[in-house]
Amino acid sequence: MPADDYDRDDRDDEYDRRRPPRKYDEEGTEITSDDTMWGMFAHLGLFLLGFLAPLIIFFIYKDKSPFVTRHAKAALNHTITFILFVFGWMLVAVLIGFAVYGVSQEPIAGGVVGYILFLLGMITLSICQIVFIILATVAASKGQYYRYPMSISFIG
Repeated sequence: MPADDYDRDDRDDEYDRRRPPRKYDEEGTEITSDDTMWGMFAHLGLFLLGFLAPLIIFFIYKDKSPFVTRHAKAALNHTITFILFVFGWMLVAVLIGFAVYGVSQEPIAGGVVGYILFLLGMITLSICQIVFIILATVAASKGQYYRYPMSISFIG
């Protein structure tokens, strides 16, 4: 008889050194490695397919895995919020451009100021989006939930 099996009982089955420990969410549902993988894909898919990746994953896993569903919802909410921020910032840049034009009476000055403000805002929003997606992907890989900062919950 091998030395490892000499003094085993039922409690030893919960811990196996060759396997990582099992993870559970708040409801007590086990989080499998497939769940963490698809949770990661829901976030990383934003780089490749935009909102379509988390939307497809959401519809496939909405009845199968609460963990994957929650990550797909978070990614979708982040995308919708990001689009709203882009349009909102575009409106602000245009309004400031018109204000500069009104003050200076130089059309080129208003256009340049509006364009520069829009460009700076898009760079800032894009950097934030990349950082938040990476943080969400890391959280999903660890079997944790992640809520994007500044994200509005449109989807339950």
